[in-house]
Amino acid sequence: MRREDVPPLLLQAGADLPEPDLADAAWAGGLKTRRSRRRMVLIGVLLVIVALIVVSVVIEAG
Repeated sequence: MRREDVPPLLLQAGADLPEPDLADAAWAGGLKTRRSRRRMVLIGVLLVIVALIVVSVVIEAG
């Protein structure tokens, strides 16, 4: 196959592909970021609660 034969074949193969919807991609990215932040806040709150429980147990034992 010659180099000149490749671009028309690529155009033909890509002609049936749908165009990406950038709004959907941006929305999905925003949801991913929001979920990640929410997860980090939840982990932080749980760590603080566990730390407070550990401190209270140490104070009671000491």
